[in-house]
Amino acid sequence: MEISACAQMKSGRMSCKSMVKMKFRMMKKILLWSALSLVSTAFCADTNDSPPAFPSAKQPWKRDGQAERFAAYRQEIRALMELPPEQVRACPAASDFPGTPPADSPRVERTVVVDTRVPRWHSTGLYAAPGEIITATVPTNAVHAKLRLRIGWHKDLLWSEKIPAWKRVPEITRSFAITETVTRAANAFGGPVYIEVPRDCGLGNVEVKIENAVAAPLFEHGKTDLAAWKNELCNAPAPWAELVGNNLAISLPSANVRALDNPDEVLKFWDRVVTAEDELSGQTNRTSPERFVLDRQISAGYMHSGYPIMAWLDQANKVADLESLKKGNWGFFHELGHNHQRPDWVLAGTTEITVNIFSMYCFENVCGLPRHGHNAMSDASREKNLRAYFSDPTASWTGKPFTGLIFYDQLVEGFGWDTFHKIFIEYRDLPKSERPKNDDEKRDQWLVRFSKTTGKNLGPFFEAWRILTSEAARRSVTNLPVWLPEPDFPKRYLASK
Repeated sequence: MEISACAQMKSGRMSCKSMVKMKFRMMKKILLWSALSLVSTAFCADTNDSPPAFPSAKQPWKRDGQAERFAAYRQEIRALMELPPEQVRACPAASDFPGTPPADSPRVERTVVVDTRVPRWHSTGLYAAPGEIITATVPTNAVHAKLRLRIGWHKDLLWSEKIPAWKRVPEITRSFAITETVTRAANAFGGPVYIEVPRDCGLGNVEVKIENAVAAPLFEHGKTDLAAWKNELCNAPAPWAELVGNNLAISLPSANVRALDNPDEVLKFWDRVVTAEDELSGQTNRTSPERFVLDRQISAGYMHSGYPIMAWLDQANKVADLESLKKGNWGFFHELGHNHQRPDWVLAGTTEITVNIFSMYCFENVCGLPRHGHNAMSDASREKNLRAYFSDPTASWTGKPFTGLIFYDQLVEGFGWDTFHKIFIEYRDLPKSERPKNDDEKRDQWLVRFSKTTGKNLGPFFEAWRILTSEAARRSVTNLPVWLPEPDFPKRYLASK
């Protein structure tokens, strides 16, 4: 570098001052990398000190009274996750979670074809061992396509102060921009290997060669031979596996698929579930599968929606169990439902109410079961909740999710699922100028659109539920015959005096 700089300076292209600045920047970067390397060594040291060196299920770190310790640990982790691949070392925490391949696992080279018309994560069936460098080689036309090389799918961050304790290291995944034909990547915690594709990438099929990774169990519906899966692929050595369908992918511990002999039927079931929710919501432009990831600890709730949908590890024995799935899983259907909700028809306070429309729909239309598949929607529970709500004039209809859900369930009972489908499509196709701008307009539009679609005046029904609408909205449907779910509703649910 110095010879080159001197040559440039002699030729008049670089000043002495510029050369000094360049040297300073280089030295600064070297010192930073060295410091980060020391952090990596310190953090990943396997010690017997008390408290434990890293959080685990057996020895979680509790936040109470540990603010400084937690803050320092966050800085260590963030520094660790910024190390260049050459500086990364395997962290002992990885053996606890997400796990390490057996020591004798062969390192393999594999070329995968990535269809860049499909955005988000593309499975490779490979696993990066903790601290080891993998390489991804792409053609020159892919260098500027904003592709990324990801190691790890447990992307939930646990830094929030609302999380009282850590049962795993709070950040364990990395993603590297592919800006050259050969990209080197490493993660101290290891993890499944993906190629990330941005939306509207127009490259078509791209071949990516990945080297120095460990084979992981991967079943792709319509691609993987079932006999090969049973005889070999399900036993690939990596600790995490993946089942990939047309509409949904499942990321779960390999232990949960070693004896799975019907992955194709499991994926067919999940494809039907996603298709059902797509159809009900009017979503006709699906560009990529949904994804479930099982994790020891997630950032919020028992499950949460998004990409990927996250759930705790105790669901790993259910997500790919076909017989269990056929009995319905309200929570799984619920989280997928969140990914299908649209703000135009989700009234204030109903996010955790209207999402269960999709759970009811899947119970009835995929599983062939009564839609009241949750205990809180049993006949007795609905009766109890209706009496409690209508006997208390101060109660909010959105105060309890399964009370508010009865409002929508009565509409399903009265008018069927096709009405919801039509209305959701109507909302989907609204021009921007007609979309509701606030919650008052949302309530008015739901009343008017549902009334006009069904040919019934739902004004009295909304009033009975104490759902506020404008006089203009109610007046616009007064020419239609009044509808109530039962005569004199809600009279029989009022407290007797």
